[in-house]
Amino acid sequence: MSTIKKMLLVLVACVCCLAVVACGDEKNNTTDATPTTPATAETPTPTEKPVRNLNGLAVVVGDWWSGNEWKLPSSTSAEELNSEYQKSLMTKHNYTITRKGICGWSDQAETCLLSITSNAPLADVMTFDYRFIGAFMDQEDPLFADVSKLSEFNFSDKKWNKAVVESMTVGDAIYGFATGIEPRTGIFYNKDLVKKLLGEGEVDKPYDLQASGDWTWDTFKDFAKKCTVDTNSDGVADIYGLITQQSVFFEMTMLSNGHAIITKDASGKFVNNATNSDIIADCDWAYSFYTEGLTRRAVEGEQWNFFESVFKEQKAVMIPYDEYKAGDFSANEKDADGNDTGVKAYDFVYGFVCFPKGPKATNYIPVSRENIMVIPSCEVTKAKLADIAFAYNNFTDQSPEIVDDPNAWKAGYEALFRDSRAVNETLDIMINKIAPVQNPSYIVPGLWDNNNGVIQTSFYYNVDSPEQTPGQLLESLNSQIQTYIDEFNARRAK
Repeated sequence: MSTIKKMLLVLVACVCCLAVVACGDEKNNTTDATPTTPATAETPTPTEKPVRNLNGLAVVVGDWWSGNEWKLPSSTSAEELNSEYQKSLMTKHNYTITRKGICGWSDQAETCLLSITSNAPLADVMTFDYRFIGAFMDQEDPLFADVSKLSEFNFSDKKWNKAVVESMTVGDAIYGFATGIEPRTGIFYNKDLVKKLLGEGEVDKPYDLQASGDWTWDTFKDFAKKCTVDTNSDGVADIYGLITQQSVFFEMTMLSNGHAIITKDASGKFVNNATNSDIIADCDWAYSFYTEGLTRRAVEGEQWNFFESVFKEQKAVMIPYDEYKAGDFSANEKDADGNDTGVKAYDFVYGFVCFPKGPKATNYIPVSRENIMVIPSCEVTKAKLADIAFAYNNFTDQSPEIVDDPNAWKAGYEALFRDSRAVNETLDIMINKIAPVQNPSYIVPGLWDNNNGVIQTSFYYNVDSPEQTPGQLLESLNSQIQTYIDEFNARRAK
C-alpha cells in the first residue's frame, strides 16, 4: 500500500475514533517543558557551557494548550530565576525558543502528520499524547527524527524520563523523549463512605496497608468486598466496592503484576504475550470483580464515562484514575452560565493510594503515560536537527541558582488532594521512590492508535463481557495482534 493511502487510512481512523475518546484527558496535558521534580544544583558554580552560535534560530515547541502568547513562567522566585537563566542562554547562543499551541488535542494526529509529510512542520519540537504515536510510526519512512546519535541529548541525565525514552526506542533508534515524572494511575477512594459503611477505624486502612507493604491484590479485593453493600436485599449491590473503566483496570492489573500484553525482548523486538498464561491469569483476576458483583458493567445507553457519575453519586467506594483527576474531584460545580456555585462537585473527602501490587511483584508499580516530545523528520528540520536539540536541551534545564528543595514538587499537589497522606505518602512513592514503567504497545501501529487499535477497541471495550472470558477473547485476537507486531518489527526493529 502506498504511503499516501496508508496516511489517509490513519487519518480516517483517528477522526472516526473521536466519538469514543476520553476527551477529559485533555485536562491532564498542561505540563511545561521543565521536569515535575525540580532539577537540583550539583554545585553553585557549574561548568560554563561553551558558546555555540545558533545564528538567530527560532525554535517552536508545539502543543495543544499554550496558545499564541506563551511566556516563560515567572510567578514564583524559582520560576523567575529560571526565566532569567533561559533568557541568558538564548542571548549567549543566539536563538529563541517558545511554546505555542499548534493543534487541538483531538486533531493532533491529523494536523501534525500532514504538516510533517508536507515538509512544513508546525513546530520544531512537537508534543503528543502517547495514544497518538502509532499513527506516526505507521508511515513507511519514520516521521520522527532518530535522536539516538545526537551528542546534544544525554539520556542518562536524571532529568529525562527513562520509561519514555525506553518505550520510544525501536531497534537502535530513539524517536521520542520526555522530562520529569507524573504520578499517574492510583486508587481514589471515598473516605466519608468508608466511615459510613465500615466505621472510623477503616477510613485510613488503604494508607496503612500501603505503608506496611501489604496493599496487595488480596487486601484490595477484601476491602472492595467489605464496601460492596446490597442495602435493599434484592440481590444487586447498591454500593460497589469498585467502579472503573475497563481499560484502566485491566491494564493496571497486568502492569502491577509485572506483565504486559506487549513487551520487548533483549534484541529490542516487540513480543506478543496475548495468550501467555500470566496475562490470562491477571485478566481473570480483574474479571472476577464483575462476576463476583464487586463492580458493574455499563448499562445500555450510559455514557462512556458512566463510572465517574457512579463515583460522584457515592454509589462506589473506589475508582482507579490518574492523579490529575483530583483537579475535578476538588473543583466546584458550575451553574448553567458557567459560574462557580461554591458547592463541591464531589462533596466528600477522598484518599489516594497506589494501585495494589500483584502476587508476582515485589513493590508497587507506577505507570508512565507521559506526553511524548519528538522532533519532526523532514527536509526542513534535518539541516538544523542538532541545533534544535541543543536549544531544547537547554530549555529543559533549570537555573543552577535554584536551591535544591526536596519538597518543592509537593506545592502543585497539596491544593488538589484533601488529605496529606495522599501527597506525602502515595505521590512520594510514585514520583520519588519507584521508577515508573511505560506500556510499549502504544507505539505499535494497529494496537492502540488513539483508542482505535485492536487492544483498545477489540479487547478492552469487550473484556468485561459476560459472553466470554478474557482468555477466550485474547485467543480470538491473537493472530491479529501478532500480525501487527510482525509488520512493525520488520519495518523498525531491525
